[in-house]
Amino acid sequence: MAQAVQLYRTNNGPCPYRNEGVWENLSFQVESLPGEMYEQLLDHGYRRSGCSIYHPVCSNCKRCIPIRIEAQSFRPTKSQRRVWRKNQDLHITHQPVFFSQEIFELYQKYQTDWHHAEQLPDVWEFHNFLINTPVNTEMVQYYQDDVLVGVGWIDCLPSLISSVYFIFDPEYASRRLGVYSILYEIEYCQKQNRSWLYLGYWVEDSPKMNYKADYRPTQILINNQWQPIDALHDHISFDVAENRFFL
Repeated sequence: MAQAVQLYRTNNGPCPYRNEGVWENLSFQVESLPGEMYEQLLDHGYRRSGCSIYHPVCSNCKRCIPIRIEAQSFRPTKSQRRVWRKNQDLHITHQPVFFSQEIFELYQKYQTDWHHAEQLPDVWEFHNFLINTPVNTEMVQYYQDDVLVGVGWIDCLPSLISSVYFIFDPEYASRRLGVYSILYEIEYCQKQNRSWLYLGYWVEDSPKMNYKADYRPTQILINNQWQPIDALHDHISFDVAENRFFL
C-alpha cells in the first residue's frame, strides 16, 4: 500500500553556491527507503541530506542541475591521471556508516580550515547530515600509512552509486584528494558493475560546484530528460507540481 508523505517547502537562507539568492527546497523525511525507489527519485532530480529527501525550488533560479558520470565509459584527462598516480600510496577501506570521533574531528577541521565555517560544527549536525541514512551507505576512508586524510560517503544502490559528501585534511590539499575521491568512486562503480556515479547538483557559474563537469562522459537532467552536458541551453525548467508525494 502506498504511504502518503508530506512535502515541505523550506527556506534555508542565503544560497551556499552563489553570491545572491535564497536557497529553497521541497523536501520530505523518511526513516528508510528502498534502493530502487531512491534511484527513481535521483532520476527526477531529488537528492538526500541525512534522512531528508529534497529538490531545489529556488525562486527565479534553476541553476542547480542534477549531474551524473557514465562510469563504464569514463576516460580520465591527463591532469586526472596525474592525480591518480600521485595518490596510489593511499590505503582505502569501506565500512557501513558509523560514528567515529576521529572522523567527526576531521569533519570539524575540514569545515573550519577549508570552508572557513564561522562556528564549529557540532555532533548533532554531523549525525543528521552524514550518519543518519535511509539507504545503504558506505564510508570510504583514505589513509596515508596510519593517518586518516580523507573520508567519503557514498550511497550504494542497485544500478548506481551516489556520491554524498567528501572531506579531507587541508594539510594534504596538494594531493587534490577531492579529485582523487571522484576518480576512485568511478573505478568503484566500474568494479561493482554500476552504470552511473551521481554527483548531486552542478552549478555552472559556481566555483564550488562547476568542477563536476570535468569528468566525461557526463549527463545532466534537462527538462526531466538526461542529456549529454553539451546539450545545456539557457532555459531550463523543472516541474514540481504537487505538495504531496506517495511512496
